[in-house]
Amino acid sequence: MGQNRLVLIIAILSLTVILLVVEVAILLSRTEPLQTISNQPSKEAFPNYPEYRDETLISEARNALGSLRIALEARAADKGYYADTNDTNSIVYLETEGVIDSIARLETSWASHTYDIDRTTYNVQVTAKDRASTQLILTPMGIRP
Repeated sequence: MGQNRLVLIIAILSLTVILLVVEVAILLSRTEPLQTISNQPSKEAFPNYPEYRDETLISEARNALGSLRIALEARAADKGYYADTNDTNSIVYLETEGVIDSIARLETSWASHTYDIDRTTYNVQVTAKDRASTQLILTPMGIRP
């Protein structure tokens, strides 16, 4: 008799555990996912991606010009002028003397550029790599679009 009761209690407990597991599974299947994942790009995340891309490219070109301006000002402070008499219209001397690490690294953010540098001033015109080919001009007074 005692053995039958033990088997009955074990059967009831097993059945209860199975029913609880089924109820939990049903509850989990009824809950909605917090966020659906889609292969489509979100319009809220990048509403004007081309404009942001252009702003980034212009900003990179402007930062490169800023680095060049710092190098030219450092050169002017050290030597008292911007270029040697035999090396006007060039900024290669900044790299050869170690004022700038790499001229090519600066130029990677520019579609085109022209240098006009003499003993007292400089004028660097740069075309950014954005869709509108934005022109940036570097002078001792600053950088302007």
